[in-house]
Amino acid sequence: DTQGTMPSTFTTVFQAFLLLTLLSLTESSCTWSWFGQNPSWKGPPVVEQVSLFSVRVSWAGLLVKPECADKIRVKYWKSLSPNDWKISSKSCCTVDTISYLVDNLDKYINYTYQVIAVELKTLRSSDYNRSPATKFKTSRDIKSISADSSIPEPSPSTSHPLQARLGPQGGEEGDPVEGKDVHSQNFIEKHFMLVIIGSVVGGIIILVLVISTIVSLRIRRKKSEDTTPLTQLSPSQSQHTKKADDTAPLSQVEKKALSLIL
Repeated sequence: DTQGTMPSTFTTVFQAFLLLTLLSLTESSCTWSWFGQNPSWKGPPVVEQVSLFSVRVSWAGLLVKPECADKIRVKYWKSLSPNDWKISSKSCCTVDTISYLVDNLDKYINYTYQVIAVELKTLRSSDYNRSPATKFKTSRDIKSISADSSIPEPSPSTSHPLQARLGPQGGEEGDPVEGKDVHSQNFIEKHFMLVIIGSVVGGIIILVLVISTIVSLRIRRKKSEDTTPLTQLSPSQSQHTKKADDTAPLSQVEKKALSLIL
């Protein structure tokens, strides 16, 4: 029975793995994103002063693999208050957007700005691929620009390939909590679907092995009980058999042999 159920069980495991894989591929913008094809950034965003209370953040030519991202968000905070951060709305910027106006700032205060390429994954999860950060503060000595002026191209000094480093964390849905190991955060974020699939398949395999072991032990125990030798008798049964042999009646031949001897 176990030989018949084991192949079907492993077939079920394989079908579950295939289903989860197809879900991950259909719901991700970048088909192979959980194999390392994530969007990244060549450098930090460009920040320009529009007024003493507002700046324009732009990232023209800085996003690598834009086809792997679903939307862009801009995160900023006072450099001396990293936990008191703000972020643009979910619908503010598409992948084709290359700038964002941040207003209601405190003048003459250093702010840190960061651009995030968001990947929407299965199970309501998201990957946040952050750019390096840029610090900027408004000043009367800086010439202000118009919010509609042309977007500057990144300079060679800021366009060299860089891995996105994390800014202050915490609070944003899907964002890791501050204080955790950065490398483990990056791995979990970039391979979230792979971790989920591996956990599900691993749990099913362990469950199958446990059930198979229990069934196998029960079958062996039943077989050992059914194949007990018939000659194994208890002492009381052996004595009863011996007494029966001693009291058995003599046959005619035995009687004639005894009469000749006597």
